[in-house]
Amino acid sequence: VQFEGRYGDRVFDRRELRFEIGEGDNYDLPHGLEKAIQKMEKSEESVFYLKPKYAVSDLLILEGLEKFQIPPDAELQYEVKLKSFEKAKESWEMNTDEKLEQSCIVKERGTQYFKEGKYKRAALQYKKIVSWLEHESGLSDEEDTKARSLRLAAHLNLAMCHLKLKEYSQALENCNKALELDSNNEKGLFRRGEAHLAVNDFELARGDFQKVIQLYPSNKAAKAQLVTCQQKIREQHEKEKKMYANMFQRLADKDLKSAATLQTSHTEDAEMKDEQNGVEDKSEVDTEA
Repeated sequence: VQFEGRYGDRVFDRRELRFEIGEGDNYDLPHGLEKAIQKMEKSEESVFYLKPKYAVSDLLILEGLEKFQIPPDAELQYEVKLKSFEKAKESWEMNTDEKLEQSCIVKERGTQYFKEGKYKRAALQYKKIVSWLEHESGLSDEEDTKARSLRLAAHLNLAMCHLKLKEYSQALENCNKALELDSNNEKGLFRRGEAHLAVNDFELARGDFQKVIQLYPSNKAAKAQLVTCQQKIREQHEKEKKMYANMFQRLADKDLKSAATLQTSHTEDAEMKDEQNGVEDKSEVDTEA
């Protein structure tokens, strides 16, 4: 693409660039511009006006905005010419060798993004591996072994990305899928334990960390997390104990109050009856007189 970006009357970015859709944040391109470019025809020239939600998104690195001196609520204008493009193959267009080859490529790319702290971008790469290989059938033994290894790595890495992003339900889902492929996988068990711990499922977390220690006794991180779980469980039990004690005390106080109220009511009834009897006796005396 050849493009020119404007903020108000100022041209802040003018370049000719070759890039892969989905990788735009590496080149300081707004996510909205990528979406727009995908709808263009070869040699088409267009002007796009991006509202703030499309000009700036969580996929656009803020360093790019600072570099161009653009505020986060900016509306941007881009003049774009799509000089050429090559359409990536869909999953159903690739044969097994191509899927395995591309899976290795995106795995390395995802790892690089992860190291850079770009967890959402890394997750997108790992998800490609799952989509390409999850339902692949008719593989030779060698291909099946390689495919399972890539899927296992993808689910484990996705779990780690989701943990970093505090998306714990998705982390658990990917840990479970990884453990379906390898039930005693050290990373799968440990990361599932971390996800359980993050959502206060302390008993489940303890079970995962205990299994890690049982299978891999030298795992110091699992031992440390197990201590944390046990402490959390004790704290939870103490909290529940106090809560139930307070609840029972409130019920006891309520019963005492009800009993006192009932006693008072009986006393008042007795006094009222005595008063009524006194009036009746006085009436009888007056009548006799």
